[in-house]
Amino acid sequence: MIRTLSRLAVSGVALVGLAACHDNLLIPQYNAPTVSGVNADPNGLQLYVSGILLALRGSNERSIRDLGNLGRESYWYFPTDGRSVSGYLTGLTGPNNTRLLDPTGFASGNWFPHYTNMRNTVNTIGLASGSKTLSSQQKSAVYGFARTIHALEQWYVAISRDSLGAPIVIPADPSKPAPFVSRDAEFAYISALLDSAQTDLQAAGTTAFPFVLTDGFAGFDSPATFLQFNRALAARVLVNRGSLGCSACYAQALTALGGSFIMTPTSISDLNIGVYSVYSTTAGDALNSLNINVDNNFFAHASALTDAQLKPDSTPDARATRKVAPLAVPRPAPGGLKNGIPATAYFILYPTTTSPVGIIRNEELVLLRAEAEIQTGNAAAGLADLNSVRTVSGGLAPLTSLGADPITTLLYERRYSLLDEGHRWNDVRRFGRLSTLPLDLPFQFVARVQPIPTQECNARTGALLPPTGC
Repeated sequence: MIRTLSRLAVSGVALVGLAACHDNLLIPQYNAPTVSGVNADPNGLQLYVSGILLALRGSNERSIRDLGNLGRESYWYFPTDGRSVSGYLTGLTGPNNTRLLDPTGFASGNWFPHYTNMRNTVNTIGLASGSKTLSSQQKSAVYGFARTIHALEQWYVAISRDSLGAPIVIPADPSKPAPFVSRDAEFAYISALLDSAQTDLQAAGTTAFPFVLTDGFAGFDSPATFLQFNRALAARVLVNRGSLGCSACYAQALTALGGSFIMTPTSISDLNIGVYSVYSTTAGDALNSLNINVDNNFFAHASALTDAQLKPDSTPDARATRKVAPLAVPRPAPGGLKNGIPATAYFILYPTTTSPVGIIRNEELVLLRAEAEIQTGNAAAGLADLNSVRTVSGGLAPLTSLGADPITTLLYERRYSLLDEGHRWNDVRRFGRLSTLPLDLPFQFVARVQPIPTQECNARTGALLPPTGC
């Protein structure tokens, strides 16, 4: 049975229909649930979980689109609004002729949806904590699920704002914003939250989740197997922290990977094992807007094809040709060359309107292990992992060494294995290589961070303002 988000919400629809038949019943507002309202609903926990997964799907998709634009993997050429290009690639002139992104514009988006979903996870924990029907093991299962998703949403904030830092506390009173913490403190908090969720999921024992997940979690839909997803995310965060100077984090990442679903691949299907956002044509659900037939304004940067290494038969890296294809007719940038160059390629990575989008896959895990091995002095193991990915996924000849610059070797494999999955911009930044990203036109620049939205800054004064200012 395909469990889509719309099907998971059927119980709520049924309640609305029942209420419509009785004037004396109050109709719940499912688009803006409250803790008290959902607590009174016997299906409240499922409604919260379904809402969290719906919001997470949006976070995943928006992150891929935004970070892909900033990392020169993609363009969004919305024909009637040039800001869909200038907002990410040109920006504004700041103090001392520095360049920055507009905090009121396109590239400042997605801040509020992440925090809204974090609040949903906190409310879900409150709902479970106050339940008189859930067992202690079921409550632990809910806590582990909610804290894992909370950490993932905070991760999206951390990699988009980086050195700006971010709030990590969800205040009980939304009118009283929490203070900012530094980037390193934010990453440490994400790791701690994932570890707390690990403890919760282990405490759940062999019990089942008291709710249903989508088919994007197939194979990871019990507390015991969801724990493997949790450890995969923990490894991702720890590897990122390791590249930013956390001396113990790479070794900790290897431990986390040991508890994840990592496996050495022998086929493409092995590489694609993982957790996904799913879509469907069911009424009330959504289609994958990263598919060209759903959004025909989303294109690939041509360098994805031109930079690809060649296989032994002199054809390009199979990851490039499997994910990107040339356009029959180039698409001009909105506003013409004053904004950007014509797009000449598009993504075929998501071939249908309901193709799932990876949240984390085994291919990434093998590359995380390779990085951790290289950085902890086990170059031979790291090279073996890189070769297992480049040969199986890319069809390339195996490398005989990591080369003079192992990080360049690693970043090539990550670029093509994780193309259009929202990683390249963060990858080159964490290794101090933003300057390697291409500039299509002289007046464009490569942004280091997405800005804090103006609305967030306007709600703060004094010590509650970001340390770097607004």
